[in-house]
Amino acid sequence: MKKLDIDFYNSTNLKSYNLDAVMKYQLSMLDRMDVFTRRHSENVANLVCRICEYLHCNKVFTIHATICAYLHDVGKLFIPPEIINKPGRLTNEEYEIIKSHTTLGYEMCMKDLKLRPYADGAYYHHEALNGSRLSTRSY
Repeated sequence: MKKLDIDFYNSTNLKSYNLDAVMKYQLSMLDRMDVFTRRHSENVANLVCRICEYLHCNKVFTIHATICAYLHDVGKLFIPPEIINKPGRLTNEEYEIIKSHTTLGYEMCMKDLKLRPYADGAYYHHEALNGSRLSTRSY
């Protein structure tokens, strides 16, 4: 069996699938607050897109998964910058606040009809294999 040499981090393969003005605006807001998180979101989207292509997923699923990846940390828009950019260890209180970004991203996406299909990407991206979560929904 021939070994495939796949570079999953090759950003030349990333496609900006259906990123409309609303999504691009959300990502630009994230970029202004935290350049690291923006770059991380792009890297996750690239990796998801490449894995979907490697697995020969259909185009509709690949598009959906890639957009979810772009938006997975959008809830960090609501986390104070001094917590996001804190160079040292977070306090227990700060850690509780940062854990809420999954719920905050989910709620933000649910309020916008264009982002609603991708809300679960924001909500479940810190779920463990056993189904436990870092945060819970507020309702």
